[in-house]
Amino acid sequence: MTRREFGRVRKLPSGRWQARYPVGDGQLRTAPQTFPTKTDASTYLSAIETDLARGQYIDPRAGKISFTDWAEQWLQRTGKRRNSVARDRQALNVFMEGLGPRPLATITPMHIQGAVDVRARLVAPSTVARDFSALRAVFNAAVDADVIGRSPCRKIALPRVRPPSRVAVSPVELERLASEVPARYRALVLVAGVLGLRWGEAVGLRVCDVDFLRRTVTVSQVVEETAGDLRFVNEAKSAAGLRTLTAPVFLIDEIAEHLTRHRRDVSGDDQALIFVGPRGGVLRRRFGERIFAPAVSRAGLDPSLTFHGLRHAAITSMVELGVHPRVMQGRAGHATAKLTMELYAHVPEQADRQTAEALDRFYRPAEAVGKPAKRAKRRR
Repeated sequence: MTRREFGRVRKLPSGRWQARYPVGDGQLRTAPQTFPTKTDASTYLSAIETDLARGQYIDPRAGKISFTDWAEQWLQRTGKRRNSVARDRQALNVFMEGLGPRPLATITPMHIQGAVDVRARLVAPSTVARDFSALRAVFNAAVDADVIGRSPCRKIALPRVRPPSRVAVSPVELERLASEVPARYRALVLVAGVLGLRWGEAVGLRVCDVDFLRRTVTVSQVVEETAGDLRFVNEAKSAAGLRTLTAPVFLIDEIAEHLTRHRRDVSGDDQALIFVGPRGGVLRRRFGERIFAPAVSRAGLDPSLTFHGLRHAAITSMVELGVHPRVMQGRAGHATAKLTMELYAHVPEQADRQTAEALDRFYRPAEAVGKPAKRAKRRR
């Protein structure tokens, strides 16, 4: 008794063989290509049967969706912040001309490499890396959804990204910068430079977020600005972003002074924002070029210093003070200490020098301290 063959094969008028097979819905699927012999068609069916048994079957029809349509589906997924969706859309749009109309299943690593190379001739390596990250996420999602069997975003050569320069800001320089911005923004600059809050976190602070008795500042909402539109969200970039930080006494005093001088009209309103514009409006990102950059220039600081750069400076100061990485992670609002140390923490030259001096004291014998080193005898 012979085993009944999985699927069906038949010879076409052209002389080639067609393979058809059943899937979960009971309907027969036709192989996307024909075969020169019956044996070849049967071999194809055996492979399909094995994939179905292992749960590895990918419907060839799924991969016919264009990159444009699949990318749009991916962008519409739930649970993503508006800023993230806007950033991803911008990144994917740069690849649409070359990849947009192509079916997902037909896109190969060569197509991806070509698109990346074109992009690399136009923008900085860091921008290419950011755009490629979104592209790779789209194809990974297609693999997870069984739309394609394998992502073409593999072994892609990206331009080398140089580590961004970190601008160190000493306490004296931070005070000088805070004195150069208009008085109503002095406390805002200090909050960013001392606590390391992101822009959206700092301008989203409310009166109720500061506990003047316990000396804490709580990040409980974020201001998002997307394409000129503002909204308040009770979430952060990660779960760790919603956090409470103990603040230095002087900073709490600065915030209290700020409220007394510039926000006296909101007395009793715990939901009022602490930092606003001259007319009481929410501060927007153009603050950076209109207010912050000129103040940096007047203070005589590195012109590449940005408001976000104050966050780097705040975390770097914790490195210099020897703060434990897990404490730094919590104050920075990061999911892992590794991210804090690799992305933000910069080792100051003075801290590195102090380490060398400590090692010198540790390894040198006590009796050798203060004595000149003996010259080694020269061998002949």
